[in-house]
Amino acid sequence: MNILNHAKGFLFLSMLIVACEKTPTIITPNDNFDGAVDKGLLENPEIDEASGLAPSLSNEGVLWTHNDSGDKNRIFSIDTVGKGKREFYLEGAENRDWEDMAITSFEDGPYLYVADFGDNIAQYSDCAIYRLPEPSINSTTPLSNTVKKVQKISYRYPDGARDAECLLIDHKTKDIYILTKREAKQRLYRLAYPQSYTQMMTAEFVEEVSFSTAINALFYITAGDVSQDNQELLVRNYGTIYHWRRAANETIPMMLARPALVLPYNYNSAKEPQGEGICFAKNGSGYYTIGETSDALVPVHLYWYARQK
Repeated sequence: MNILNHAKGFLFLSMLIVACEKTPTIITPNDNFDGAVDKGLLENPEIDEASGLAPSLSNEGVLWTHNDSGDKNRIFSIDTVGKGKREFYLEGAENRDWEDMAITSFEDGPYLYVADFGDNIAQYSDCAIYRLPEPSINSTTPLSNTVKKVQKISYRYPDGARDAECLLIDHKTKDIYILTKREAKQRLYRLAYPQSYTQMMTAEFVEEVSFSTAINALFYITAGDVSQDNQELLVRNYGTIYHWRRAANETIPMMLARPALVLPYNYNSAKEPQGEGICFAKNGSGYYTIGETSDALVPVHLYWYARQK
């Protein structure tokens, strides 16, 4: 009988060990980030009103950026310390008021999206988002390039002209979200996938959000980004960075409707007086910010906030 009990005990212990080996270790994501590290002055003097920022998915150690309104129809590549002078012209595109950019992957490769939806005085009846295959860069890539096969998503808001500077893409559904800039409660709109490249679309109004109540210009929403694993969301205004981690079965609107975690930000009028760009690193190891020179003519620097290990 004792032998049988010992045998049963051994069997139970063996099953427990096997069960433990099959149970994956649950690692709680670390959503703590270090403060700003100045990665350097941008080498390219042409980038003086950096308004959007996105990580390259095809070129290691590369970031994409673009200027605000008044510039040519071009985007720029820089490395993670602000070096690089290459520019890429979007064939057939117009820079009326480019304000943000994003990148996501499809079966045929990554695509960049550049949003021409800035409208300071709400005067335009329609807006555009340009979609282009991400350029590949190597040592022989010239300083000036033209990107062909640029697609244009034209859209209108269902409730009149709006000013926007925040472009978000759900990497799973490929839905595009637009968060407006300057209302007391910002408004979230959606362009459902697949978006049209031939017909004018009407954006769907989704909800109002109130995490950045626009008491004054400091609280205007200026950019956002979704991590490439689709699990995290960043939105910034001029003085604060907000962070959400996606819960199970949660949509982007559901994330934005609940309280955010406030992350470290280098708000300093002598360093980044008009911060308008933000993006996660491709691997999620941290996030970058970038800004405009502003009226103070402060040189544009790239800043890095590392995720704590």
